[in-house]
Amino acid sequence: MYRIKQLREEKGLSQRALAKKIGASFKAVNFWENEKVEPSAKFICALADVFECTCDYLLGRSDDFGNVNVMRELTDEEKLLLGLYSSLDRRQSKEAIDFINFLISKI
Repeated sequence: MYRIKQLREEKGLSQRALAKKIGASFKAVNFWENEKVEPSAKFICALADVFECTCDYLLGRSDDFGNVNVMRELTDEEKLLLGLYSSLDRRQSKEAIDFINFLISKI
């Protein structure tokens, strides 16, 4: 059982958006999600990179999401947040993390 649909929806991506990110067709993503066709190794790796998980997790072979470090360019907002965070002292950084966790819990 592939986890493509589940992971795509968790990332808030449409099938078309996912297809564009990995250089596949919308139809291919649809077929993979409905298990009509198996993705090639090239696309399995690309999907794992997008979802920042292991290929085994993506393919349903493991329930361990894995500790995958995918290097990507940070957005301008992410760079700004990191810059602001790095200027905080230890107490302030803990408060910032607590606040971000609070915001996430409201979703």
